[in-house]
Amino acid sequence: MQTTLALSFSESVATITLKAPEGKPPTLDHGVMDAMESALAEIESRSASMTAVLLRSASPRFFCAGANLNVMETISAQTISAWVRRGHVLMNRLEALPLPVLAIVQGYAMGGGLELAMACDLIFAAKDARFGQSEAKLGLVTGWGGCYRLSRRVGLARAKELAFTGRIFDGVEAQAMGLTTWCGPVDQLEPAVKTFVDAVAANSRTALRETKAILATCDTTTIMENADIEANASKRCLVDGDAPVRLKDFFAARRSRLSPTQ
Repeated sequence: MQTTLALSFSESVATITLKAPEGKPPTLDHGVMDAMESALAEIESRSASMTAVLLRSASPRFFCAGANLNVMETISAQTISAWVRRGHVLMNRLEALPLPVLAIVQGYAMGGGLELAMACDLIFAAKDARFGQSEAKLGLVTGWGGCYRLSRRVGLARAKELAFTGRIFDGVEAQAMGLTTWCGPVDQLEPAVKTFVDAVAANSRTALRETKAILATCDTTTIMENADIEANASKRCLVDGDAPVRLKDFFAARRSRLSPTQ
């Protein structure tokens, strides 16, 4: 029995859950990638009415251990390029979802599992979670954007140290280096996620979509190019979004607060 994937919707939140046989870590193979592609397509089709996406494991011991061993056992110089590129396509599609995506990590997120978590916008982790960019131990390099995303989250020097040693580190250290957004006791993990999602839900979905798109360009554009990007996004918020209604309500409430008591 291999890893499977479940997609569920609760109100405006989508949850992708990796499920593995009892005691085994979730892993990624072609079947799981197919299921993930289908899940992402469904989320994309509903994204205009959604608040956030949660990516998690059904296991408290493992988030994801990366590539399935059966795949790695049969990998060759002739097949590895296609495997790497397929993983990139999947991770990039996850990263490009037009709404906030949270990885919720308990237990181990190793190799491709860490790459999967980093393709999400934010990582919320239990303090006893375990992370590792460990590909070099198997004679390989990161294959799904690991070095690229890790260096942008923790800085180039720290990414080198982690990738060169392949060492395992816990959630507390992950937060200290900037890899995770939130870290704490496991019994506070779900409340922390809920607090974040509730805060996001109070905001304009159009503004959130446009904000994520702006942030995605920050590494590749100049500040002058950013002015055009923000101007166009601002116009879309007024034309396509609920900015006019929110502004009207804001000023009405402000006038009410400032008006003399009758």
